[in-house]
Amino acid sequence: MSELTNEEIEGRLNAQRETLALVVALLAGLDKSERIWAELEARFQFQNNQEDPGALPSRAFAIESAMMREFKLIFEEARARKGEWNDTDKPSTRGAS
Repeated sequence: MSELTNEEIEGRLNAQRETLALVVALLAGLDKSERIWAELEARFQFQNNQEDPGALPSRAFAIESAMMREFKLIFEEARARKGEWNDTDKPSTRGAS
């Protein structure tokens, strides 16, 4: 396994987020758009079944939490792009967050 710097990982993750947001925004123009938004939104809704709010999160919980944050960022970026396209009728080439 190669050693990647945090900057390399973040850069790659940003590129994936931008690509996914573009795909979601394009798909959301189809007949099933509300289902796409609902499915994405369901994936970042926080489900905390932990009884002790002071307990430290486990590694698995931290990974799941990061995954939910990423789903939310993709959802928000896709919604923003879709909104921009509704205003201009063409995709933007601007960078992602």
